[in-house]
Amino acid sequence: MAGRGSTVERRLRPVAGFVVATAGAQNFLGARWVPALLAVTPAQRRRQVALRLLAWSPHYFQPDEHDRDAAAERNRRTRQILADDLLGRYLQPDDDVLDVGCGPGYLAAAVAPRVHAVTAVDVSRGVLACARVLNPAPNLEYLTVEDFRRSGRDVDVVYCIAVAQHLTDEVFARALRDWHAALRPGGRLLVDVVVGDPDWRTEQQWRADRGLVGRAKLRFALNCFGRSAEQVRRLVAGAGFGELDLVPISALVDVEDDVASQHLLVARRLDVAVLPAPTPSRGLVVDVPAQAAPADRLGQERLGLERLDLERRDLERVAPTSVDVDPDLSPNSRSK
Repeated sequence: MAGRGSTVERRLRPVAGFVVATAGAQNFLGARWVPALLAVTPAQRRRQVALRLLAWSPHYFQPDEHDRDAAAERNRRTRQILADDLLGRYLQPDDDVLDVGCGPGYLAAAVAPRVHAVTAVDVSRGVLACARVLNPAPNLEYLTVEDFRRSGRDVDVVYCIAVAQHLTDEVFARALRDWHAALRPGGRLLVDVVVGDPDWRTEQQWRADRGLVGRAKLRFALNCFGRSAEQVRRLVAGAGFGELDLVPISALVDVEDDVASQHLLVARRLDVAVLPAPTPSRGLVVDVPAQAAPADRLGQERLGLERLDLERRDLERVAPTSVDVDPDLSPNSRSK
């Protein structure tokens, strides 16, 4: 009986820890006390405490992984393969990179030696505290999403692995616009997505499930949504990206991880092309530059900055004056 009790206790302990440490749906280890606990933990014990905290979450370690050190090593090994054989195809040594949804930081730490700098962001302050303990690097900084936004930084590459399938279409579209804003002109976007997999319900199918279990999973569980290729392309193009490509990850890398069955979305930030300079042609309109124009029409009228349509204006010829002109300065004399 004692053995059974210990088994039940072992099964319930992660659930209890998850409930205590979670700050809202999908924000694992987001409770404020998580980073505070790590801060006061003696340095020699900090790594084990961080791994124990991560084991409370269903997101970072697999359910049957009871050996936390082995789970950490698996994460480190698979993320190194993804950094070398998948993301490394698209990274340059001088790139500034944004890792979105970095979790414990295994992938960010594997990418860091290949680029100039990595900023790794997550919504959970607790998991960021764990990442700082487990995966530090000289050119790697961990920030919350809000801290990154306030920093005003821009980057050459945004990558997001094992996150997009957990986002609703509305949240994914908003995230894409944020990533577009964070990228420098011509910057690259790399995101793994679940495309056309019949084992993954779409968001619409989840919402159509009116059963108690289905509704509870959609509201409280770790959401997992599949999408069609057309749907992904529409969302990405709508955020201002172009040169879209969807590549099966299994064709690029051999890795024992869920992402191997998914697709890598590769896209580039597109910017509005600069309009050619106006030429003296029919219907030429001269405009005051936007940054110099007053904000209101009344101000335009007062300053005389109305649009000038040269074709519609009747411009009188000005008769030459009777002023004597030195023949040596006349236009006809310049060729001499």
